[in-house]
Amino acid sequence: MSLKNQRIAHIGEALKNVRIKRKITQEQLSSRCSIPRPYISMLERGGKRPKLRIIFSIADGLGMKASELVKEIEEYLIEYSYVS
Repeated sequence: MSLKNQRIAHIGEALKNVRIKRKITQEQLSSRCSIPRPYISMLERGGKRPKLRIIFSIADGLGMKASELVKEIEEYLIEYSYVS
């Protein structure tokens, strides 16, 4: 797996971590942000790269600002040494 794909996969892990911390299922998130559940699954598994509009939609579905979601993703990546 290329470094770029590894980073995408880790972003997906971070998204999943935020969703789970908020005790929201993929189905609930899908319903809240009008993104198909299979797409959310692909994001979380690193199969898709989230575009900015998707980050905003997911943040809305999680009940947070996009900046808060990005901060949580960044903190997750730093905690697990995926970024410096």
